[in-house]
Amino acid sequence: MPAAPAVSAARRALAAAMSRGRTERGARSVRRALEQPGSQASPDRIARILAHARAHVPFYRALAGTPFAQLPVVSKAMILEDLPTFLAEGARPGRLASRMSSGTSGVIFTSYFDARRIAHHRAELVGAYRFLGADPFGSFLHCRDWFEVTRTQRRSAALRGQFLYAAEEDERTVLEVASWLSRRRGSVVIGLCSYLEILLRRFEDLDVRIEPGAVGVVLGTGEPMTAELRARTRRQLGVPLSMRYSNTENGLLGFTRPGESVYSLNTHAFHVEILRDGSDAAAAPGEVGRIVVTDLENRALPFLRYDTGDMGRFALDASGTVLPGTLAELSGRTRDFPLAGTPSAPRRVTHIVVLNAVEHIPGIRQFQLRQHDLGRFTWVVNAVPDPAIDAGLRAVLDAEIGDIVSCEVVYTDGPLRTGTGKRQTFVSEIPDPEALLRAARAA
Repeated sequence: MPAAPAVSAARRALAAAMSRGRTERGARSVRRALEQPGSQASPDRIARILAHARAHVPFYRALAGTPFAQLPVVSKAMILEDLPTFLAEGARPGRLASRMSSGTSGVIFTSYFDARRIAHHRAELVGAYRFLGADPFGSFLHCRDWFEVTRTQRRSAALRGQFLYAAEEDERTVLEVASWLSRRRGSVVIGLCSYLEILLRRFEDLDVRIEPGAVGVVLGTGEPMTAELRARTRRQLGVPLSMRYSNTENGLLGFTRPGESVYSLNTHAFHVEILRDGSDAAAAPGEVGRIVVTDLENRALPFLRYDTGDMGRFALDASGTVLPGTLAELSGRTRDFPLAGTPSAPRRVTHIVVLNAVEHIPGIRQFQLRQHDLGRFTWVVNAVPDPAIDAGLRAVLDAEIGDIVSCEVVYTDGPLRTGTGKRQTFVSEIPDPEALLRAARAA
């Protein structure tokens, strides 16, 4: 094996020199927050970002005097409607770091970050990987879409200890990935859950064996974990699966420790609230609600009480008290919730419940549930046609949703992904599901 530790040490020294030690200080704070189930954002840091927004951001200047807890909850749509009022004075988008979301939330959105926020993001990465037991300056196999990556970019990534894998299934690429991993120790394998599954299936097809110790951490992102991925990660790579909770506009929100299901939240960088579905009141302890975050670092485009579009619930301690540093469940995006009930009484159904039920039906490689209207569904299934599968899928709808008017099953051999490459297990074709819920609440 090559001297990977020496390369890692050189990258670590370079990172420390570039940040003048700030990365290390921030990383220690992030790791401490992740390790404490009851951690919460510092009131002083909340006050500082609020003071900055009131002094420099037109939207919040107009709300001077409004207590933080009474600030309006903002969304992507609100910010897009009048972006200049949410940008700090003097912040010029063309001169700021930016990231564009994939649009899976229904809105394509560009976020902007000042240099301080980017530096803190690097510190968060270091702290988070140490929390997971990985070397943040070691080798990384990144599994996601890479649009038109040039040879120069791949060579540059290689110098940083990274391999860029875009779910190619050809034998040459898969064996190249395996060879790359075999020459290293403690690598981090990170990427979309469906891409990780593709790679591990191809390893099995080609009888690839990864030596123990080559992989230190496997980190799933962007999609719900599946029982297959959990089992394959442990069986084929020798480590339990971890998961990352993040978004494009904010960054690293939380992580699960290897083999665990609860998310430790990055409360050093974010204040996290869970609000009721349909109002801005706090959810009851342990209740699933909307995840709303405040980014404590971004001065260019402050995100104060920002509705992420995700649903989840805080963990509780033995006495039933909320643990604000821990998510017991990340339930999915608001758009990922099928609607049950009738037009006069519609309600959301937790998508994860449906996903878990389908995993117990043998023979299904991949599925997508499409909802056309209340009670009307189509399953698109990657499987060999089987009446038992038809019956099992209908039984899932009857048990988890109810009031089923029609249930069609369509079989396919192709992958079921969005244009961004993500696996999409639920698609709502109802034009405006939120309008149905609002009308029912109003009645």
